[in-house]
Amino acid sequence: MASQKQQLRVYSAGAVAPPLRDAIAIFEKDSKVKCDLRIGKPEDLLKEIAKVKKGDVFSSGAEYILDDAEDRGLIIKGSRKSLGYRRSAIIVPVGNPAKIASLKDLCRKDVRIGIAVEGCLKGVWDDVTSKAGLTDQIRRDITHHADACGSLMSLIHSDKVDAIFGWNAFQGVWPDTCEIIELPQNLQVYRSTVAGIISYSKNVKLSEEFIDFLTSATIRKIYADCGWIHEHK
Repeated sequence: MASQKQQLRVYSAGAVAPPLRDAIAIFEKDSKVKCDLRIGKPEDLLKEIAKVKKGDVFSSGAEYILDDAEDRGLIIKGSRKSLGYRRSAIIVPVGNPAKIASLKDLCRKDVRIGIAVEGCLKGVWDDVTSKAGLTDQIRRDITHHADACGSLMSLIHSDKVDAIFGWNAFQGVWPDTCEIIELPQNLQVYRSTVAGIISYSKNVKLSEEFIDFLTSATIRKIYADCGWIHEHK
């Protein structure tokens, strides 16, 4: 059992924070370790880590973000573990006022689409539409760019778009404001939600224990209940 005085500073991207927050509550109770959870946009968090040269664990919703962090010397190579996957989907406001039923509906000239140009969803719209051969038709309807999942969802909340390219887990994070339009299996994109140890950590062993805890059966169920997937075809 860890000492009461031990503490971890945990950084998390906003849209992957809800299950992590629940996991931390259990970890703190079981281990008597206090976790200082800091939530924000991945790039902002990494800039803070580079500036203050402190921190223990970093979690985000795409492996490429931690690839970049490793290259910048901010994450210990070999310390990462996947916490689960999210599946790409079309996200619409509750009630689906534009009556979007499929990817082809996003080709209609009256549809407004939002995409992410940073964060875990960067490039996902391209991956999906390229598989379907609908890139030109859908690109012309992209009216808004967002820099993270939260700002992407704010386009839905402020009625600026009729649909966004997002993750199935959005419904678990924002259950009262959005609906999921599933994509056919052959058009789906998966990305890993991942946690790694920050290079400046003075608690590497404890950080390893925490990440191992995040991959335990109990915590995987928390992620699964929020829409994360641990097995897929």
